[in-house]
Amino acid sequence: MSSTGITPPHVRAFELLGGIFTTQVISALAKYGIFEAMGGGQKALESLAADCGVNENVLARALRYAEFAGIVSSSDEKYSLTEVGRYFLSATPGNLTGSLNFIYAPPWRDSWSNFWHCLKTGEPAFDFVHGQAFFDYLDAHPEYGNPFHGYMTQMTSRVAPEIAAAYDFGAFETICDVGGGQGILLKAILERYPGCRGILYDAESAMANHVLNDMTDRVTFTTGNFFESVPAADCMVLKTVVHDWNDENSIRILSNCSKALKKDGRVILVEQVVEEPHSMMALFYDLHMQVMLGGAERTEAEYRCILYASGLRLVGILPTKSPMKIIEAIALD
Repeated sequence: MSSTGITPPHVRAFELLGGIFTTQVISALAKYGIFEAMGGGQKALESLAADCGVNENVLARALRYAEFAGIVSSSDEKYSLTEVGRYFLSATPGNLTGSLNFIYAPPWRDSWSNFWHCLKTGEPAFDFVHGQAFFDYLDAHPEYGNPFHGYMTQMTSRVAPEIAAAYDFGAFETICDVGGGQGILLKAILERYPGCRGILYDAESAMANHVLNDMTDRVTFTTGNFFESVPAADCMVLKTVVHDWNDENSIRILSNCSKALKKDGRVILVEQVVEEPHSMMALFYDLHMQVMLGGAERTEAEYRCILYASGLRLVGILPTKSPMKIIEAIALD
């Protein structure tokens, strides 16, 4: 940074180009438990190196870099985590430790290394690199699939109560969780609205370990493919389903929801929405969905278009106490 406090353009350009190196430093510090070792407060360099089994000289230089990046702070050769750095602790609500487990795993890393393929063709890089679609690959490689699905379960469990609280699902008799997997969101909704009944709809393998055993008197379990059909219901809920797919496939799914929607019913999408001022998280996940699945995070206008093409009209978008938004749609007149 210059004496005026403004980063010169060539330095800022280098910072942007070097973002991958910051990620590598963070991943290495996490790998050897450096962040967790600092979770309780200040730690001396020698103690960190000894406790975590790393080279003291390189650790000192890595922590100097991490301090410049705003992840740690130092005083009298003792180090502690900043508020930013604490998001790499497993005990911090909303932490990023799950993401650290995947960001440099070969399937994710190698796909992002081929982002150029997305830019050239509009297709997912994952299929190009690995020769099969993302979820098929995870099914065939449980060493990656099991941790990934566990992480998705953790993330859904975190936001499900917020989603259930942000919208009045009590107006519906039957709620169908389309592509609902283990039924974590459906469970949160039914617990909050005891007068509602639910349908959990997904592939049989996805529902195998569902969490609705204590609600079987209120839930119907239906297996199927949402590209072919969807069970009839007053309300269709699709949490982070549409962002997995390109417009053509999204319209296929939503058209089936529209056809099965009962009179005066609602289709509820739970997704991030790309909006201004832009957030790094939304813009990253937009490209990440492209790289992995050929999908996208969308703007309000883009959701309005795919909903209309599916026989639905966007009613409104509601915030939740999470990065997710609730996108409400009804059948076209």
